[in-house]
Amino acid sequence: MCGRYTLTSSDQRRLGSRFQINLDDQLANGMERYNVAPTQEVLTVQNDPEAEGGHEAALARWGLVPFWAKDLKVGYKMINARSEGLLKSRAYGPLVKKSSNRCLILADGFYEWMKAENPKSPKQPVRFTVDGGEPFAFAGLSTTREWEGEQMTSCTIITTTANETVEPVHNRMPVILGDPEIEKAWMSGNLEVDEAIGLCKPLEAARMEAKPANPALNKVGGTKEGPDFLEAPEPSDSD
Repeated sequence: MCGRYTLTSSDQRRLGSRFQINLDDQLANGMERYNVAPTQEVLTVQNDPEAEGGHEAALARWGLVPFWAKDLKVGYKMINARSEGLLKSRAYGPLVKKSSNRCLILADGFYEWMKAENPKSPKQPVRFTVDGGEPFAFAGLSTTREWEGEQMTSCTIITTTANETVEPVHNRMPVILGDPEIEKAWMSGNLEVDEAIGLCKPLEAARMEAKPANPALNKVGGTKEGPDFLEAPEPSDSD
């Protein structure tokens, strides 16, 4: 599962160069985030044959809202899509078959939670990063539909079985596409659907690091998010 993540960079030029996209100030609203949560707008890369390079940056609502859904609350249940069941899903099957619905969701870390030793203490968040904190892309699916007279794009993060780094905390992890060539392949219209799903596998554990984070992030909106979320607070003398 992936229920929270980070995209801490504020460097539009660097991130744009990494993913070959143009980032304006409006899209930068999806950057410098330390506690991205479901239903919020997230920074994605979408296929667009009319855009330079064939793709463009876009904000999307995290939590897929299929065309038949009559309530946005459906999105809460569709923040993740299990890679093993994509083709069996009425919502995800049609999307993964089309490159136009496969997207990149940009991040530089994600959180999972461990139970605290003291049952009265809050759960301990753990942040997972890749290659020392470099930005990366989750494999995502997206769809655009009309909602209340406007076009709305929503998305989901594909998950897979956990690797050896994540497994001590959770048995699932988001699909992290390992390098720009794999990202390009995921977005390509030349891939058969089985080949695309074959890319949805655990990232090599050796490339990942796990580090305790600040329990202040457990409650969305409880504390203004910032860099302090990335560090576990020092234990007090009374602990």
